[in-house]
Amino acid sequence: MVTVWMRRAWDRLAPEPDPQALQRGFFDRYAGRSLIVHEGFPEGWLGKLVHEPGGGGHFRIDATQPAFRPDTPARRLYPVQWLVREHILPLDLPRPVLVKVEGRDHLRARHLRRHGGICDPAEVGMILGDMTERPHVLLYPEGGGFSVDWVLDPEDNLVDTPYGLI
Repeated sequence: MVTVWMRRAWDRLAPEPDPQALQRGFFDRYAGRSLIVHEGFPEGWLGKLVHEPGGGGHFRIDATQPAFRPDTPARRLYPVQWLVREHILPLDLPRPVLVKVEGRDHLRARHLRRHGGICDPAEVGMILGDMTERPHVLLYPEGGGFSVDWVLDPEDNLVDTPYGLI
């Protein structure tokens, strides 16, 4: 009981998080990497993904966890939780969302929905490559947040290949 009381007191007394420090912390950890923000996968999908070349290298962020709920105090968020909660989820892209962190310059985001469901795990590598030219969204660091530049309509889920758009 004392622990719950102390936690509630800390939540009220703790200083507000510094968005610029959270942004710096995020880029320090994830620059040059990719994230998949999801709400669960179909059975066997993740197992197939990790067997694809580079498929095990994505950080997987489960957006159903308590840190992503609006009632969780922002004072307790890690930088990646702050980014997902405050900047990726509000984009309202269908999930899962693939996020490529391009150094400290910008983020590219593209959903992984194709053909009425989640894409095949073998397509993730193609989509990651296509995101260089055709992301759904570009996010540029600005102050303690991000400016958003929409590139593709969220309904556009075609992938550009050497054989054309598929």
